[in-house]
Amino acid sequence: MGERFKDNSRKKLVLAVRKEVTKMMEKTLDFADVACPKDNFKQLRSKILRVGNDCMRNLTKELDGYVVEYDKLIEEFIEFRNKG
Repeated sequence: MGERFKDNSRKKLVLAVRKEVTKMMEKTLDFADVACPKDNFKQLRSKILRVGNDCMRNLTKELDGYVVEYDKLIEEFIEFRNKG
């Protein structure tokens, strides 16, 4: 497969990871909004968003070390392997 295909496959995987982490942060904030007193929520929200954004950056950086090839058969899945 060409380098462009592999680059697009990696971008597709990164977007999928970011989407799932974002969804997790949104759900966590929804639960925290219900469970946490309003005066503490703003501070907790800030920490949750910081940790989630750090997580997305770290995962994106980690994926830079992999060759990623998207393969769609009957189901959608993404195959990747470590360069090393």
